[in-house]
Amino acid sequence: MIKRSLKQLARTLVRPRLRTLVQHIAILSQPLRPMPLLLALLAVLASCDRRPLEVIVDEQVRVKIIVRWQVNFVNLYGSQPNGMTVMIYPSDGSAPIVRTTNADNITVRLDPDEYRMVIFNELMEEYAPYVRFYDADSYDRMTCRATKFSTRNWDADVDYTYTPEDPRIAVALDTFLITREMVLQDTTIFIPYEEYRDNGMVNYRESEHVYEIPEVPWPMTVDFNVRIKIKHRQSLRTIEGNITGLADGFSMSHIIRSTETATHRFEPDKWERYKCGDDQDSTGVITTRIASFGLPYGKELIAERDSADNLLTLNLTLTNDSVIRRTYKVGKYIRYITPEGEEARIRYRQDLQNLLLELDLPDLITLPPIDASTGAGFDAKVDDWEDGGTIDLGGF
Repeated sequence: MIKRSLKQLARTLVRPRLRTLVQHIAILSQPLRPMPLLLALLAVLASCDRRPLEVIVDEQVRVKIIVRWQVNFVNLYGSQPNGMTVMIYPSDGSAPIVRTTNADNITVRLDPDEYRMVIFNELMEEYAPYVRFYDADSYDRMTCRATKFSTRNWDADVDYTYTPEDPRIAVALDTFLITREMVLQDTTIFIPYEEYRDNGMVNYRESEHVYEIPEVPWPMTVDFNVRIKIKHRQSLRTIEGNITGLADGFSMSHIIRSTETATHRFEPDKWERYKCGDDQDSTGVITTRIASFGLPYGKELIAERDSADNLLTLNLTLTNDSVIRRTYKVGKYIRYITPEGEEARIRYRQDLQNLLLELDLPDLITLPPIDASTGAGFDAKVDDWEDGGTIDLGGF
């Protein structure tokens, strides 16, 4: 019984195989068709262990941009920046390659081309809302400008420009060329085929060669210092004011100040006062400082400026609540901190030093004497002292 069952099972299993074999012979005896043959060939090729049909070649060059912030930036501003932005513009006018880093160097991979480059400290967003960048996609048109604001005080009719206080700005420019020869000289190390096969990676290793480009940024933000001598300093309560004729920004692609001017405000809580002599001497000095973009292009040197190019307005509130307002033509009194600053400006037309407006003139501002304890000694009406007009100080 058991033997008969096994024989029947064997016949059942063998007969389908024989039928399948006969069917295969019938198919092979027919004329060959191209599509099944092509599919069969592709299946065979896909199962083979073969070398790649094409070789991937590294067509780019590694460029390391090294920025020496300590040369000008640290010397003028006192500390390193927190980071920098590098904008590299291809020759075809396409969008720039933008890279940011918190270090003083960055490495980029570039195709053969001629590039123009702008470098500045920090990110664009960190300057908002006081300073904005315009036309950043165009190397030739890119500018940096301070934004406007107004007040509701005595100077409500003045359109002020914010001071670029923090962060300060320094810029470097350069043009460089990446050639095909540099690509060919840049040794490419090919990975053995076995490593490519086993790891499934591109069959080349990046070259260890790097082209280095050193850069030194130029400061575009400088301090504008004011120092003014006054008489009867005890009569003075608060000081406000403004200065006209400073640059409102600069061109990024030329590192030159704008010819457009701005009016900057001197905040009342930023003034300091000093006495010049002993307690019996009523003469004193008032000082303040603001950050600025410096003098406009073409007005950097004293010989290029007229007295009326820069107007200093002071709004002085006295201890008896009276107000004195004076405007002075001071274009010829603005200078660099040291004589070397003027000489450097002649050679480079760059602000490597801070600016100083010093009015150390006799009887320039003589306040009425007021008894600090009683407020007596000055009985003029406020309107009588409201506006003293514009005073021409002449020049050197």
